[in-house]
Amino acid sequence: MKDFKWKWQDTLAVAVGLLTVGFALVNYHRLPAQLPSHIGISGEFDGFQSKDSAISLFGGLGVLMPVLMQITRPLDPKKERYAKFENAYAMIRLVISLIFDFALAASVLYGLGVSLPSSRIATVVLGAAFIVIGNYMPQVKDNYFLGVKTPWTLASPEVWRRTHRLAGALWAAAGVVIIVGSFLPGSWFTVMLIAALLLAVVFPYVYSWADYRRFKA
Repeated sequence: MKDFKWKWQDTLAVAVGLLTVGFALVNYHRLPAQLPSHIGISGEFDGFQSKDSAISLFGGLGVLMPVLMQITRPLDPKKERYAKFENAYAMIRLVISLIFDFALAASVLYGLGVSLPSSRIATVVLGAAFIVIGNYMPQVKDNYFLGVKTPWTLASPEVWRRTHRLAGALWAAAGVVIIVGSFLPGSWFTVMLIAALLLAVVFPYVYSWADYRRFKA
């Protein structure tokens, strides 16, 4: 268990997760049988599941994510690289946990009929998460579980470094696009979301391939 590095971010993630689950359970009997569990490309809730499943899924992942991400670490063939980005890894664990916590809170508020734009708030939180993760992404060293894992980044630490330096900026930009899009009408939100995904996912993948070819030329 020497690779199990518990940080203050993990304590905070578990504490917020337990509070969110507690909020859901206190209001359990006031909730409808079905709670929203998915936000569609239009920016509105379009998927529902039983309240038991929603609370178990989002609440469980919110509380357990720090542990789950620690468990995978010793399994990574490049596990020694994690020591070089401990703080970034801890912050990313926290952000991912908070995403699930906010998803559960938004779902419960929707079920309680609270007059808040829950889907919009959840989308803004997602955009903020992209910005924070993007800020820490350039610090992430090559590994098999976290980051832009393409055949080319895994084959070259230098290509990994350059790809993640670019991807960090693109993820932050994508987060801003998502937040702005969440305040626009449905059709515009769809366009903005697609643009954000292209920035955050497709462009870094293509860049890693092109950069590897240049690096090996």
